[in-house]
Amino acid sequence: MRDINNISEPPKDLHICFGGGNFRGIGNNMIGICREKLNLQPYEKVLDIGCGIGRLAFPLLEYLSEEGGYDGFDTFPVGVKWCSENITPEFPNFRFQLVDIYSSTYNPYAQTKAADFVFPYEDNSFDLIMLNSVFTHMMPDDILNYIKEMDRVLSETGRIMATFFLVNNESNELMNQGKSVHDFFKYGIFYTADPKDPMDAVGYDEKFALNMFEQRKFKIQEIMYGNWCGRKGSHHQDVLLITR
Repeated sequence: MRDINNISEPPKDLHICFGGGNFRGIGNNMIGICREKLNLQPYEKVLDIGCGIGRLAFPLLEYLSEEGGYDGFDTFPVGVKWCSENITPEFPNFRFQLVDIYSSTYNPYAQTKAADFVFPYEDNSFDLIMLNSVFTHMMPDDILNYIKEMDRVLSETGRIMATFFLVNNESNELMNQGKSVHDFFKYGIFYTADPKDPMDAVGYDEKFALNMFEQRKFKIQEIMYGNWCGRKGSHHQDVLLITR
């Protein structure tokens, strides 16, 4: 019997592992964007890349019908384990999968690079793909491969919500004024906040980021700029809303 009241939030120590903050508030906010601006419907299939401890899954438990479905994958085992043990038994159409992908920050001993990873799903399997704070930890070749794989597993009417640290004239100026939470150093076509651990926080030139999607014939529906660099905004990272 599906009942969200049978599922408690993840423990606080797991929240910290995945960025902390207001677990319910952040999740509800992001799913609200998907519903309002990307027209997410209860019967649709959703893929959550970097699913963590289910921050985006929780609000979907109350929204997606049994006809709809959710799949999430992550390279950090504790989150996948908690979600698989606490969510899937009550909601079997919510599935969580551990993948062994290299990340200097989260999974430094993995053999498979994100640039070579093949999503473990069939073609045209999903209506919406969400990536919250994923591309902010990835190198250019990794992102290009993920966009190719998203193109493959998305339906003909599929949509994408992805967050970035977008570097443009405004964010550059605010960084120069010392108002940003990150001081990015430019490394060729990407930026990093920590040269000793480049994947800890990665930024991209805005035009380059948009072009990566446009090369695969995706359309940028809207950019919702975040407050990470010191501008006013209700979101921390910059949110890209993308359609076919």
